[in-house]
Amino acid sequence: MSWFARIEEACAGFIERAFANMFPSDVEPAQIARKLVATMEARTQTENGTMSAPSRYAVYVHPSDYQRLLPHRAYLEEEWAALLQEVAARVGIAFGESPSVELREDDGTVLGAIEIDVLDGAPAAAAPEKSEVLVLRMLKGMPIDARYPITRSMRVGRNKEAEIFLVDPSVSRNHAILEPQGEGVVVRDAGSTNGTFVNGERIQLRTLRAGDRVAFGKTEMAVEAQERAS
Repeated sequence: MSWFARIEEACAGFIERAFANMFPSDVEPAQIARKLVATMEARTQTENGTMSAPSRYAVYVHPSDYQRLLPHRAYLEEEWAALLQEVAARVGIAFGESPSVELREDDGTVLGAIEIDVLDGAPAAAAPEKSEVLVLRMLKGMPIDARYPITRSMRVGRNKEAEIFLVDPSVSRNHAILEPQGEGVVVRDAGSTNGTFVNGERIQLRTLRAGDRVAFGKTEMAVEAQERAS
């Protein structure tokens, strides 16, 4: 059975056990569960043959949704964390500590939408030395004409702690991850709501090259090469 199949099998079985009876007409807790797993998967890194993922996650929902879920908050947080633990065990992902999930309210989150933020993360990976570095140049979005050299692992999102902080309501808090790899940069969608696109195609994982165009929600950037500073 493939890695992705084992994830889906664990996710589907756990969600049926944990949420089907308690929330028979409300699928939101199950949607949150799947998005948490997708975020964990997107943030998983491999080093020396060992896969590791962040341990702490925050789930942001609109205040109205938060109030509706509040009576079940402790149960949901416990079950979401248990799901991450079970899925990780199935595919061999390690945590630095036992996974935890916090449900939080956020006025900036659209009613009915879900935003996932990672509260810790693996150390940033250094880019291999080469004469050129890829740069993302803003085409559509804010700040105008911004340029982002990708010299190490960088987070993209509406979270102010992200290395590429985008002021765009269509961008998720934890939208995507950029990692230098070989002669290119790998972009991974981190379970975003509105998706990551490369040359108009929605992707989960793609290697960027000079000349590509990448979009996070409605924010669009050009991929360009520039000489590495000596």
